[in-house]
Amino acid sequence: MNHESEKLEQRAELRKIRIHEPFAEFLHSQPSMHSFDISLLDCYRMSGHACHAITGAYLVSEAAIRRLFSETKVCERGDLVVEFGSNLDERATGPRSNVISFITGAWASTGFPGLKGNFKRKDLMSYGHSELGPSAVRFRRISTGKSVIVEYDPSDFVKKLDLKLEFPAKWRAEICAILDNPVEVLNISDEDTQTSCDSAGSNGCC
Repeated sequence: MNHESEKLEQRAELRKIRIHEPFAEFLHSQPSMHSFDISLLDCYRMSGHACHAITGAYLVSEAAIRRLFSETKVCERGDLVVEFGSNLDERATGPRSNVISFITGAWASTGFPGLKGNFKRKDLMSYGHSELGPSAVRFRRISTGKSVIVEYDPSDFVKKLDLKLEFPAKWRAEICAILDNPVEVLNISDEDTQTSCDSAGSNGCC
């Protein structure tokens, strides 16, 4: 493994989101089945690769969870509705949505339909919401009604890096830089008040 790959893998393994899966708890599973971490490395493995889009899907989810579950910083699966500004076949929305579904438990038509009205995961994700920007994803917490819109756009930041490396070393270095500087690539808004991620001290987004 070369240095760039090792560096990215180490960072991805350390970056984790805490998950609670109430359906698994209902089924009397062991705690490790219903309370666990999902790392960025898990998302890379699930997706089959690491890239800017998969990284962004993780960061967007992380930011929304920290805002909407501020009291625990734990994502309650099944308690989020997720809406994309882009259509499913645009802007790598399909791969990005797979990551967000993996983390949040919010799926489109392929999700679990529920058990006696509980633990529903189906129809909690949708696409093509024209009121949102093309790079925006809206997360709404069902139990509180609160919502947050998170936009991810690394294009300007990556251009400024101007790394003198060959692909794929440049690719990996850009991803590491994105992970080190989420304030440069994320924008978060809720209750019609838009804030950039550089206000992490007050909004808990990064």
